[in-house]
Amino acid sequence: MLLDVEMYILLFFTYSFLGWFMESVGGILNVKKFVNRGFLIGPYCPVYGFGVVLISVLLRNYTNDIPALFILSTVICGTLEYATSYFMEKLFNARWWDYSKRRFNINGRICLETLVPFGVAGSTILCIINPFFTNIYMSIPDLIRHIITGILCVLFVIDSIISFSIILSFKGETYSENDNTEEIGNKVKDKTEDVLMKATSDVIVFSRKLRVTGLKLQRKVRYTRKNLSDVISPKELAEKLRIQREHINAKIIAEKEKVSNQIKLKRAEYEMKQKEAKELWNRSVQKRKEEFGDLSKASKETIDSTIKNIKTTSEEFTKQVVTKFKNKSVLRKRLMDAFPKLEVKNKKNKE
Repeated sequence: MLLDVEMYILLFFTYSFLGWFMESVGGILNVKKFVNRGFLIGPYCPVYGFGVVLISVLLRNYTNDIPALFILSTVICGTLEYATSYFMEKLFNARWWDYSKRRFNINGRICLETLVPFGVAGSTILCIINPFFTNIYMSIPDLIRHIITGILCVLFVIDSIISFSIILSFKGETYSENDNTEEIGNKVKDKTEDVLMKATSDVIVFSRKLRVTGLKLQRKVRYTRKNLSDVISPKELAEKLRIQREHINAKIIAEKEKVSNQIKLKRAEYEMKQKEAKELWNRSVQKRKEEFGDLSKASKETIDSTIKNIKTTSEEFTKQVVTKFKNKSVLRKRLMDAFPKLEVKNKKNKE
């Protein structure tokens, strides 16, 4: 999968360069001077590279059917050219080509004179040229091929960012011709030179600042080393460090012993307090037990006395009732019916 992607990337850059070269040579033949037909700074026209990659992916199964390959290549390349012209005009408010003066054109974006060469070129590329380039790329060692692909991708991304930002800055301007390639190329060239000059100036200033900062640091380091060497020698410094380390170790040992003694003392105090608290608790519990025993004994005596008094009071009350209602036959009978035991007790008393 990675190999296929690298092949398509290399094919993209190859045909982008060939397209740029073909457009530039055509410009030299037409206007007698070099014209950068691409909208990027670098020597490539991405629309050609995308077109070749697109038909290579979509039409690789039609290499044995030349008529179908010709027709499909024409349709795909024409659609790509029209869409590219439309979206670039909407995005940048400019046109890189215009076929309005040619016959059989559609909105000046595509025409029959370019569609037929697209069909022929697409068929030729898929059947003859692509296998040739693929064999060349396959013969390159994998590591070198990876490096080349990575460098090309990085340069293309940087070029695209810079070119898009520059061209977008011209969006509000008007152009004298429908085909704005030469005007835009000159403006992009001037703007690029300005950007490069500014970037170069910034790099020079930054490098000078770095150099000055480095010199200051070197002087500071030299001065510090010199002062240290004047104040103390390495042997004396090592001896002082050894003495200081021994002093620190002795201090640490003394602190450890001090803390250990404090811990032992606190532990002894805690154990003593715990013992005293336990003895106090035992005495308190014993005292509560004795108090509870005395209280329970007194309560028992009180309860017994109360019960005895209740019994005595009950006997006296019975005697009084019997004596009071002894001579009253009706009441006596009712009482005896209600309390038959009173009768028995009364008889026992008589006996």
